[in-house]
Amino acid sequence: FSGKDPSKVDRSAAYANRHIAKNLVAAGVSDQILVQVSYAISVAQPMGIFVNTYGTSNVDLKDGEIAEKVKALFDMRPAAIEKRLKLRNPIYKETAAYGHMGRTPEIKTVSFTSPSGEVVTKEVETFTWEKLDYVDAVKKAFDL
Repeated sequence: FSGKDPSKVDRSAAYANRHIAKNLVAAGVSDQILVQVSYAISVAQPMGIFVNTYGTSNVDLKDGEIAEKVKALFDMRPAAIEKRLKLRNPIYKETAAYGHMGRTPEIKTVSFTSPSGEVVTKEVETFTWEKLDYVDAVKKAFDL
């Protein structure tokens, strides 16, 4: 992910897929799940969302039907992902060591130098893609 602007779906969609998968498993939709998304250049909406539960689904829906519910529940446009996961905040220094996934979200105060040379101190939330903040919405959508 290094060097990728958060508006690039290489980075933002990977975080969003992680966020979706964690919330689906935590809500009990399946025991394990793979979420994939594909985009086309200059098209905001994803071309497709693919879900594979590896036969571990706990709901009476096919993987394609689960994907349709995911599509309705999570806005996967790049700008919406940026906003939902707060990807424009100065949070990436934390990812430089020990990776991007499997980390604990935290509220931290960070200081950085803005492009104008001003030192800015801001409270930010790190690793937002690891949060289980959609579990209730997923349970409601899947009648769990």
